Amino acid sequence: MDRYDELKQAVTEQYEEGELPKWLADPVFEVVANRERYQGKEYLIELLTAQLREYDVYAEAGCCKWAYDHEDIKRTLRWLHDQ
Repeated sequence: MDRYDELKQAVTEQYEEGELPKWLADPVFEVVANRERYQGKEYLIELLTAQLREYDVYAEAGCCKWAYDHEDIKRTLRWLHDQ
């Protein structure tokens, strides 16, 4: 399993079994489908995968940030597209 397969698995699990909204899952599925566009950005693919695995809608709700929320994922997606 390569990095993109791991990313696909993480986004699929969070979308189908977790609380990841469609508007956030769709851009990640686009990254998986267009992997050649993101060659050389493997570190961001790994970061995005980790963020998805630890995604929590309520990550910012407590006194301590212990998971990743939609803002973290959106930021990483912007970095993927901008660099």
